[in-house]
Amino acid sequence: MNPVLSSSNKKMIEPQKRKVRSDKLHDIKIPVDEPVDMILRRESRRYWNGSKTALGTEILLFGLEQVLVYPDVTYTDKAYTVHCKVDHEIYQKIGNYAVIRKCSVRKAAHRIFVEAYKKTTRGHNRWGNIAKPIF
Repeated sequence: MNPVLSSSNKKMIEPQKRKVRSDKLHDIKIPVDEPVDMILRRESRRYWNGSKTALGTEILLFGLEQVLVYPDVTYTDKAYTVHCKVDHEIYQKIGNYAVIRKCSVRKAAHRIFVEAYKKTTRGHNRWGNIAKPIF
């Protein structure tokens, strides 16, 4: 008898599921207009070592910490986006806000980002606790 052709009496072992890193970051893509994208690119090269993602993340965090009211803004997909990388706790905060507003996490993050961006460009509390200037 050929052992390859005979059925195996061994039980099939299920592969172990991969563990998720505890410090994993969630990536949120926020659509922006072309002028905003150009400003973010310029300022990220000047003060943030070329990382538009780091600058976008700081704007979003500023909005969560410093801005209390997020008025309605129109949400449309655009050709330009800003990536924001946030930890699980911040992602949950944005998710809770999305539940309250009955929208997606991406729309909620867009709303927070737009209001925080407006506050920083108007000079209201220019970045508070953020050491690097934006404009």
